[in-house]
Amino acid sequence: MSITVRQLCNDTYNFVSKEIKTIFFISIISTFISVLINILIKPDMHIISIIENNKFINSHTLFDFINNMNEYEKKKLLKYSIFKILEFLISKTFLLGSTITLITYLSKNKKKPIIFSMTFFIKLLPSLFILNFIINMIVQVGFAFFILPGIFLSILLSLSPIILCFEKNTLINTIRISIFTVWNNINIIGPGVLFFMCIKFFLTKIFMNMHLINKNFITLILNININIFFSILTIYLFRFYMLFKNT
Repeated sequence: MSITVRQLCNDTYNFVSKEIKTIFFISIISTFISVLINILIKPDMHIISIIENNKFINSHTLFDFINNMNEYEKKKLLKYSIFKILEFLISKTFLLGSTITLITYLSKNKKKPIIFSMTFFIKLLPSLFILNFIINMIVQVGFAFFILPGIFLSILLSLSPIILCFEKNTLINTIRISIFTVWNNINIIGPGVLFFMCIKFFLTKIFMNMHLINKNFITLILNININIFFSILTIYLFRFYMLFKNT
């Protein structure tokens, strides 16, 4: 049986339409985790102002941006970057883990008790966090040099979290399987990941240009919307791997 994008889109749509309330709730919780981390660990406003002003906009690459900073700003930027990476990893791990647990639970027709899903979720989180960290580092290296390698790496590694919950492999093997599987099915995986990236880009552009509304509120709504679309992408990829395993 061949797997088609149309088939995956229909399956994803049917699942999302039935579980949209749960997906929305998970997305909100994930967003509030990011907000809570921001409240507990206040970022340096001086560095944020540097990133948001013309120093960053006028830099052709990340290296140009860093070279234009003094030693004090570089140290502050390093601390800020570590903080933002941790915030991103924690919220993304929760979002991914929750969505994968939801799909796994429902795909078993609820034959197993809810406590089984909670146990599965808790056991999945540590490995998923480390995997997300590795993937994020690899992808960021790609984006640091040129945009296209970063996009290509994002596509190749996109199946890794899904494979992690299916296969009993090491993290390195999980990444290797993801690269091999996506490479052979790039025409199916690629459009889904690229669609999410485009949606994220346009949503960010639209919401960030709304100057009449409170910036914190805009950021909150933006993150919820991005999390919802990321959950939909996860469902799309999960459904693909289910069909791929069966074939």
